[in-house]
Amino acid sequence: MTGKNFLVLYRKECRKVLCSLTFLLYAAAIFAMYYSQFHSELKGAEIKPEPGLSSYGIMVREVPEILMPCAVEGLLGEYWPNRYIAYPIGFYKEVRLTQKKRQKMADIICEITGLTREELDRFQVGGGDGSNDSDKASFEVGGENGIRQTGDNSFVVDGGGNFEAEGPKMPEYQFPENLTYERFRELMRAADDLIGGGSRYSDENIVHNFSRTPKTYEEAMEEYEQLIKEDKITGGYARLYCDYVGVLLGILPVFVAVSLMQLDRKARMEQLIYSRRASSAVIVSARYAALVSTMFLPVIVTAGIAQVKVMGFYPGMSMDNLAFARYSLLLLLPSVMVTAAVGMVITEFASGLAAILVQAAWWFAGVFSGELSGGIGKFTLTIRHNSLYKRELFMEQYGNFLFNRAFFAVVAIALVVLTAMIYEGKRRGRKIGFYTLGKNRKDQPAA
Repeated sequence: MTGKNFLVLYRKECRKVLCSLTFLLYAAAIFAMYYSQFHSELKGAEIKPEPGLSSYGIMVREVPEILMPCAVEGLLGEYWPNRYIAYPIGFYKEVRLTQKKRQKMADIICEITGLTREELDRFQVGGGDGSNDSDKASFEVGGENGIRQTGDNSFVVDGGGNFEAEGPKMPEYQFPENLTYERFRELMRAADDLIGGGSRYSDENIVHNFSRTPKTYEEAMEEYEQLIKEDKITGGYARLYCDYVGVLLGILPVFVAVSLMQLDRKARMEQLIYSRRASSAVIVSARYAALVSTMFLPVIVTAGIAQVKVMGFYPGMSMDNLAFARYSLLLLLPSVMVTAAVGMVITEFASGLAAILVQAAWWFAGVFSGELSGGIGKFTLTIRHNSLYKRELFMEQYGNFLFNRAFFAVVAIALVVLTAMIYEGKRRGRKIGFYTLGKNRKDQPAA
């Protein structure tokens, strides 16, 4: 009888989810993300590199001989006008150091360059003193090609992330013989701390910003061969698809879950029927299964569309026909599971608003603090791999990837069990949870 109750409730919950405005908006957002970010970027098959071309692109790799001088010139360029660019939580921020912190930054630069404080302060961009708003130079340096400074003087950042001055030159300096690369990185971390974190000198950003080198034909060919032979074409595209769609799946499912829980709370008569026919475990598990399965439908549909589109670019070539399905299940399904579970348990324990706020904070912290590719932590909610290539970076952390996804699947199930326990306690008349944020007011009956 329990199995029959589960199926009956599951079908009812599915109909409720599919007919809700929140789910329709959720599905529309998934399709909009897919078409605007992934589908629209696919212009055709990747072209095999040909020998003798003038450029094969840029590769980011940690080369101390390149990274150290480029990072120092970047730091000097921001030290003189006392304007540092940072992205502490993913958003642009211009930082100006206090006199005390500026002194500490000068000490860092002097240790790295061997310059004295007098030599450092004597060399000023644009002739200003670098300590107030009257400085002529305003920097916005980021490691991309083009002019990055506004004002009387300008600097150009070449394709390798190197500064080339047009006008005043950087002071001549030599790295002290006793300065090791490890000590240099420590000093860069100290500089990042003074700025407040999220700067170009942090461990997460320094290599990307200051150690770019031209890609050789052999390296470009190796990447292409990895896509065609090792990823069997669709593997690389599937990871990129999951990167775009996965960003939304770390936050949107909580809205659908909260909406369903709140809808059920209003339907007091339906809850009464449920209480007579099914256990709390059956009710909660049916509701959760309905949420996860319906919310995964737009993912399956868009993944199928993507697979067909990619296959059309490479007619007659050997491909992995299950790549999109496999990556969607492994990478995206756990995100839907845990986000929906968080929405259910916090809504039942506190309120829908609390669930949305908690999940939004978790999602925001994860999305804007992680790396775009290659940084798979064991407890990272949203896994990013914003590249068609870089297969080796993903495979290097494949163990972390599997652990991560399994961990969140288990956490999701545990949260559903906790939701059932809370639900059962309330059915028995116990007062469980917070009585704030518009829910569980003392003048209202428990669920």
